[in-house]
Amino acid sequence: MARALSYLLCLLVLLTWAVSAQPDPESQPELTMEQLEQLELSFPELLEDTPFDVGFEMLQQLPTRNQISLFENRFRIDGEVDDITLLMFRRPGSPSVILVRPDGSKINVRNAEEQQVEWHASRNYDLINIPRPMAGPWQALGRILAESRIMVLSDIILDVDPLPAHLMSGETLKVTARLQNAGEPINARDFREILTLDVIFISTNNPEYDNFGRGIVQVAQFRDDGRGFDERARDGVFTGEFQLNFAAGEWIPKYLVKTPLYTRELEQAPVLIHPLPIKVELTKAEHLEGKHQINFVVVNDEVKVQSLILQGRVRYPDGDTDSFSIQRPEFGAHRLQLEHRGYGSYMIEVQAFGELRNGREFMLTLPNVDFSVNLQTFQAPELERLPEEILAEEAARRELEQVPAFPWGWVISVNVLILSLGGFFIWLMLTGKSIRDLLPKKKAASAADNSTSKKDGEPKQQGPAAKNDDLDDILDLSLPDD
Repeated sequence: MARALSYLLCLLVLLTWAVSAQPDPESQPELTMEQLEQLELSFPELLEDTPFDVGFEMLQQLPTRNQISLFENRFRIDGEVDDITLLMFRRPGSPSVILVRPDGSKINVRNAEEQQVEWHASRNYDLINIPRPMAGPWQALGRILAESRIMVLSDIILDVDPLPAHLMSGETLKVTARLQNAGEPINARDFREILTLDVIFISTNNPEYDNFGRGIVQVAQFRDDGRGFDERARDGVFTGEFQLNFAAGEWIPKYLVKTPLYTRELEQAPVLIHPLPIKVELTKAEHLEGKHQINFVVVNDEVKVQSLILQGRVRYPDGDTDSFSIQRPEFGAHRLQLEHRGYGSYMIEVQAFGELRNGREFMLTLPNVDFSVNLQTFQAPELERLPEEILAEEAARRELEQVPAFPWGWVISVNVLILSLGGFFIWLMLTGKSIRDLLPKKKAASAADNSTSKKDGEPKQQGPAAKNDDLDDILDLSLPDD
């Protein structure tokens, strides 16, 4: 393991030397291609233990590199290049690449020494150093991978200030880039066209972050025209701002300047963009006289809550706009209360200014907060019904009229009668009575008793009634016996 680390350290020193902007040979490291080859021959087992990704990761760890574009295995070298280093990654086990000069002559690993070219061929890559290369279009032949790099050492370099630490999504950054020749700014007035600086971010495709598979994002383009944030036109210094309004995750910043004579690219070390540090919580008003409340809660521990200042603008449904500023948090959140101004859409634009715990000040733009308040159902006017709806309603009503109504009255009456009779018979059984006991007694018996009592207490009366009784007895005796 110690041997592997020593080998990788040597390779890192070599790559750092290749991209150094100092052409003075006395300032270059003492490590040469021959020494690197001797190290590899002394430890051949490192070829099997060192994967392809290790060399590429080391290349990514270099702080800054001036490069030349490699498109379809072709690249162009301008006359200002004093030294060029090519790191060509290829398929494992494939033969070394072949370089074709602008005049058609070829350079390979066999004749490299004859042409004063340093060439180190490994199992996965070719490390080539060409001093004073021929200007013009070059071509590389072989099974070259897209991770290959062409690093230049010349008097013309692109220098860009490094990005700050702990970047956050939505943050606005200011960047300054300088195109220099031998340490002095280039007089860009010699060019007919104004120079432009393209800023792109390349995803590292790390599956642990949200930007996995996002590819390349064109962030901004700066012009050396003295407008906007650019101080002076055509001075070779680019100054501008760009916003990190894309997915959070691990990105590689890359800067590109093209001129009619040469092209310079610069890749910086990968940076980590953290998610938006502020969360928005919305609570709508429950009645017409209430207020809508928006809470802005800090969810990033690196942000000083007390230093956060929010300002923005509110657009109401009636078209009116109103500005606001929130400087102090309440109960751990910055609160904004909006009046209810009718039904419709509300839009809030918010910018945040604050300070991180490391002392860096930041400015970021939050996504617009949009919400709508709908008209209540009971207040909505009744819309005219379509003819089809009216016809369907009439047909349904006619069907209901044709179906006879269920005789609920009869059903209820019969059930009440059954329950009453059942209760009556149960009462008879419990009391031991019969229906005959409930009927009234004969009136004849009571009448006889009354007449007897009257005869005993009153004197006999003779009259027509008595005579009639005697006549009845006589008539009965005189009847013939048939």
